[in-house]
Amino acid sequence: MDASISLFDLGWQTYFQQQLSLDDLDANLIARVCHVSSSGYDLISEQGITALKSAPNQPNMTIGDWVVIDQDFEFVRKLDRSALFNEDDQLIAANVDTVLIVCALDDSFNLDLIKRYLELVHDAEADAIVVLTKADLCEDTEEKQAQVQQLDPLLIIETVNAKSETPLQSLTTFFKKGKTIAILGAPGSGKSRLVRNLIDLNQASTHFSVQQDALFALPNGAVLLDSPALRELQASAAHQNLTSEFADVLEFASHCRFNDCTHTNEPGCAIKQAVQDGKLEEQRVDAFRRTYGHYQDLDVSKKSKPQDKFHRSAHSDVRARKHSMSE
Repeated sequence: MDASISLFDLGWQTYFQQQLSLDDLDANLIARVCHVSSSGYDLISEQGITALKSAPNQPNMTIGDWVVIDQDFEFVRKLDRSALFNEDDQLIAANVDTVLIVCALDDSFNLDLIKRYLELVHDAEADAIVVLTKADLCEDTEEKQAQVQQLDPLLIIETVNAKSETPLQSLTTFFKKGKTIAILGAPGSGKSRLVRNLIDLNQASTHFSVQQDALFALPNGAVLLDSPALRELQASAAHQNLTSEFADVLEFASHCRFNDCTHTNEPGCAIKQAVQDGKLEEQRVDAFRRTYGHYQDLDVSKKSKPQDKFHRSAHSDVRARKHSMSE
């Protein structure tokens, strides 16, 4: 047994404890999924890392799931989830308590994208905290914060300046032992800097002193959950928002001479021609360039699918019941 790891360090809560039988407590082990592959799963537990091969008797699982295994490290069952991120029947992440939605207060401030991320969090039945970054670059912080607050009067909003000596002091109060945190944010929002200020990825203890890259130790005993699928989900949401917000500009972009046109100095740029012809405003194109610069690694030729109706049930009965059980 790795004495440096405990179930509570990994995000264990009363909600999951209440699902255990006497046999589980006497004879079985508890582990959390930290990696998913086509052939099986990696589990992290008080015993360290364990490989679990896929089998017909297993349900589909994802990073963050809690499972019961026997003394031979064979699958027994999966515990009920408190929250689940999924998209098009693809499992993304499970048992996330709180999501930090990160948005910059500079020119890339995007209220519609915050709204889209809130949809994802509410559909997953997790709680959301909006973190507004780069406050040092904004002269109308209070106005933008008020715009975000109008999305949900009960929404918790924190404004941080990453350049200050204690930029995240207000956030760490939300990190409690046993809680699992995830972070969503568009490229350029300051999400990466936020993570670097929270944890040191070079320290083995951050990874619970085992080889895995999905669950990380946060201040005050909380757990940060990250995964490629979760990053793809937030990139997809950002891409959908981009194609929705700038649909008219992208229509002109589809007629550019070069597929990789940056819409600055290239010959045959349809966007530049549209500005000259008075069909697009230069100010709107400038806003598109700033936003597009963050998403050049995304395929902006794809059409965005319609956004789901925005759910404002931040304190729905089912989530309130689940989270109260874990206090």
